[in-house]
Amino acid sequence: PLAEAAREGLSRLVAGQTERLGYGGRREDRHGRLLAHLWVDGVWVQGEMLARGLARVSTLPDARALGRDMLAREAEARAAGRGLWAEPIYAVRPADAVDAGAEAGRFAIVEGQVREAAAVGRRVYLNFGADYRSDFTAVVVPAARPLFSAEGLDPLALAGRTVRVRGWVDALNGPMIEVTHPEQIEVVR
Repeated sequence: PLAEAAREGLSRLVAGQTERLGYGGRREDRHGRLLAHLWVDGVWVQGEMLARGLARVSTLPDARALGRDMLAREAEARAAGRGLWAEPIYAVRPADAVDAGAEAGRFAIVEGQVREAAAVGRRVYLNFGADYRSDFTAVVVPAARPLFSAEGLDPLALAGRTVRVRGWVDALNGPMIEVTHPEQIEVVR
């Protein structure tokens, strides 16, 4: 839903304007798509699309530039119920309502209280329920730990906190999102 509205909004923003690309890390993804921020006559296009509720934030570990700014714009649109945030399919999912079978392979934003944070090997498991085999879990991969440390963040300190996790849902011992960089986790309280 809303794909056509997003395309039309983007077309109106860029039509006949002077464009400038800015890179904040890797320049292309594995499919050859540009990982750039677009400015048109001084207007940050991604920021405008997010503020209008015509996009969701999805960053990568090596393309995180303006990630926090994007999250702030998305939060404003979500709070105002603009664009896709008015559609139930895009709603933030409560952690206790994520169904691995129904959500697997989909991008989701999941919110809940971290019941337990545990380091197992070099991974950090953020468990949102009593049974990791069926309840939602966010898994911070080893390569992400230095990124969290560089920002003064410790995933193990999230136990008892309410957080929002974004990413692609996988079905592995219940619903799971693999966390590869800090922008995937927002501390709500």
